[in-house]
Amino acid sequence: MLQRYFWKLLPKAQRAFLLGRLSVVDRQVVNKSMSASLNFPQAFTQHACLFIHVPKCAGSSVCTAMFDGWRPGHLPLYWYEEQFPEQFATMYKFAFVRDPLERAYSAYAFLHGNELSGRDQAAQRLVRQYRDFDDFVARWLHPENIPRQLHFAAQTDFLTDSLGHLALDFIGYQEHLQRDFRLVCERLGVTSRLPHVNVSRQRQQLPAREFCSLRTRRLVRRVYQRDYELLGYE
Repeated sequence: MLQRYFWKLLPKAQRAFLLGRLSVVDRQVVNKSMSASLNFPQAFTQHACLFIHVPKCAGSSVCTAMFDGWRPGHLPLYWYEEQFPEQFATMYKFAFVRDPLERAYSAYAFLHGNELSGRDQAAQRLVRQYRDFDDFVARWLHPENIPRQLHFAAQTDFLTDSLGHLALDFIGYQEHLQRDFRLVCERLGVTSRLPHVNVSRQRQQLPAREFCSLRTRRLVRRVYQRDYELLGYE
């Protein structure tokens, strides 16, 4: 309570400056930690689980199916570990991930072609500056830039605990989404069907690796090296 009070005493410009020095994932953690209410989500308690919603990895569909559309936001695993250690130790912790190249293209297509709310309009302006996905990867998708934008932040930034380990009970893969979602439901004793929501309207139907350049594939591999290694996409 006291730390939130002192945080609010800082001038708004100073808070914005300090937050701007953080990665977008850590910035969300600070904002959430300084909010007025810190309670473990009732939707998670109801199912005895903890779901980490990685952007552009079918999280909206999972939330619609399991939590009646309620969404936890894109808070990282380590935040729950530190804020709710008792629940963290006992709840079934799971997430879904995706091939980094396909995820980067999905985020690009979503931001480029969808009608978006004010929160995502800055990101939309960003991607629309570039001719196409190859151009975007070559000129912006660099290691120093991805921590600044939520849709392109590395997946492992959301999935690791305070020591940098993948401390989840289950990681599902979008490449086997229906199968892996069914496994989660069986483990939690839930009966749900997975809808397809938050679709990128202008994305090509082919896998990204079939139409983007070899240079683009190599650049994405370099940018998301840790994701490729830790998530088994070598």
